[in-house]
Amino acid sequence: MSSPATVIAAGGVVWRDGRDGREVLLVHRPRYDDWSLPKGKLTPHEHVLVAARREIEEETGQQVLIGPPLGIQRYDVRKNGGTVPKMVHYWSAELVGPEREFVPNDEVDKLEWLPIEGARRKLSYPRDVEIVDALARVTPVISTLVLIRHAEAVKRKDWDGKDTNRPLTEVGHATAERLVEVLAAVGVNRIRSSDAERCISTISPYAAGIGRQIHLHPEISERGYESDPSALEGMAGHSWKPGKITVVCSHRPVLPALSKALGLKVGKFSPGAFLIAHQLEGGRLVYERFRAP
Repeated sequence: MSSPATVIAAGGVVWRDGRDGREVLLVHRPRYDDWSLPKGKLTPHEHVLVAARREIEEETGQQVLIGPPLGIQRYDVRKNGGTVPKMVHYWSAELVGPEREFVPNDEVDKLEWLPIEGARRKLSYPRDVEIVDALARVTPVISTLVLIRHAEAVKRKDWDGKDTNRPLTEVGHATAERLVEVLAAVGVNRIRSSDAERCISTISPYAAGIGRQIHLHPEISERGYESDPSALEGMAGHSWKPGKITVVCSHRPVLPALSKALGLKVGKFSPGAFLIAHQLEGGRLVYERFRAP
């Protein structure tokens, strides 16, 4: 007998800096008469980061950006007369701009901003208290970096032109389009790339969507790296900028050395895969890896 499919959900701890310290946002669900953190199930083929932002904004009406991970909850829920496992991914979710008007609905009828201790007392589930407690360990964020391997490209043996002009496949272009919502969820506002067409095409849909220029770095292309590996050393200064969220797109042979130059310890990247690294006060890094969306 096969095991029931796990229900995947995503959400976050929405926070802001209040007059008397940090405050977090709780939601009241009339169906359960509980106070909890905003979250919800993924739609088919939806990326977890996109789902986290969407669910938070749908349930609270507030605009947020997704930050460092806060943990994963695992528990069983009732479904179709039986019990199935559920996994909920949580992230820090910083409020963007002023608080927006909330319109009560059948799912969430009340919101409340509370100081951390007040939120800990009001939350209905101890597991949510653990997630709120994790927030202090990953904030404040000084700088954020998204490092991507370009999406699937036409194979070298099937391309007669210059390798730097080798394009993405249809699958690769589809990945680039899906990356738009992912990069938007974390609020990327600086864009750096190898000068190879397959890298530029991977992040150009996002750049076009936000009206930003792609800054090209020949030194992180395959050709540039082979000619002068030491040129990567300058990428840390280009990539880690206080208060900024930067995406950098490069190539499989370059990424191990590039990661080291950026202060990251990571393994192999499949096409379109990426990591998100957050630099905290004191220089500590928190990062997580994702497959291509």
